[in-house]
Amino acid sequence: MAIVVCGLSHKTVALGVLEQMTFAPEDLPKSLARLMDHEAVHEGVILSTCNRTEVYATVHRFHPAVNEVRTFLSDVSGVAQDKIADGLYTYYDTSAVRHLFNVASGTDSMVVGEPQILGQVREAFKAAADEGTARHTLSALFQRALRVGKRARTQTEISHHVVSLPQAAARVATELTGGLAGKTVLVVGAGRMGELAARAAADNGALDIVIANRTASKARSLAGALGGRGIGLDEIASELRTADVVVSVTSAAEPVITRGDVADTRRELVVIDLGMPRNVDPQIRDVPGVVLRDLSDLGEIVERGAQARRAELPKVEAIIAEEVEAFSAWERSLALGPAIAELRAWAEEIRQREVEKLAKGLSDDERDAIDRATRGVVNKLLHRPMTQMRELVVGNDGQVFLEAFREIFDLDASGSSEE
Repeated sequence: MAIVVCGLSHKTVALGVLEQMTFAPEDLPKSLARLMDHEAVHEGVILSTCNRTEVYATVHRFHPAVNEVRTFLSDVSGVAQDKIADGLYTYYDTSAVRHLFNVASGTDSMVVGEPQILGQVREAFKAAADEGTARHTLSALFQRALRVGKRARTQTEISHHVVSLPQAAARVATELTGGLAGKTVLVVGAGRMGELAARAAADNGALDIVIANRTASKARSLAGALGGRGIGLDEIASELRTADVVVSVTSAAEPVITRGDVADTRRELVVIDLGMPRNVDPQIRDVPGVVLRDLSDLGEIVERGAQARRAELPKVEAIIAEEVEAFSAWERSLALGPAIAELRAWAEEIRQREVEKLAKGLSDDERDAIDRATRGVVNKLLHRPMTQMRELVVGNDGQVFLEAFREIFDLDASGSSEE
């Protein structure tokens, strides 16, 4: 049984495409069931965040399984396969294990070391475990990944001084307005990034938080949790007349805030565009009283402390390498069990044939004596190689020894080996 991961991330596709591939938490049970309908997939976990969508699976056959997972992602999202083909990556066995450990450690995130990803890995695993799609191998893998993520954060400084984009937006807004206390903040977008932006504004003292979203009910639900107000996108223009700060973070292909929307504000307004592609018409920079900042302006703030965190990467990589080898050793020890069972069955078949030859014309007592003697000889002959293999298979060269063991005793052949 092989481990495979197929996915897309902020590194391989535009954020607009990535958002179309996102799985809402409430959709995971149905999506996991649909994933398991594919014949080549044995176990499955779906990890979906604002930065990535990945399917982890144990599979019987590699190429058919990868094709099925690609089809699954396209069918569920409605995005044609040719639109995601160039950005879709695939990892197999040890590389898949290493990739998940990097993800859980925060080394593969847009903001290196960001803390949210470990919780998202935990939630993805829980959803799959609840649905029974992460059982033996994936259960062990994700539990190990959570351990790796915790080790990376407690034994290194990879997560120290992390500033997310929404936090950076709140800092910029605070600096430009002299503080958010008593201010009205309009957040456009009710996805994960929108939620983080709204919470950052609340944490920095904003008096009134308004969340706008294409689906007004989703905006109202999120705003209600923060003591704010939720509106539809068609109400943005009126809210701009009283807002002090706007933070926009949607996947819209066209600007959701235009120059015309702010042309008559006649007051100081700070607009921060976190969208990709841009949510805000760049021409609003020309409107008196309006200050616009976008992703390029926030990069310096987000990168503060990044150099120090990157200096921790070798330490994290050492932890990951250690844990990858430990997980691989566990997998090899599992694979050795069936090989030893097959070797025992082969030896027992030979022993029984020889006993039958020798026992012709003997009494039952004599036959039993031969049976006991030959059984003892076989057990003693097999004891040392099997004990040695259990020790060797968990070492650094364990895979080599496991394959040699199978080859020497012809354990991959169908049927019994001849003496």
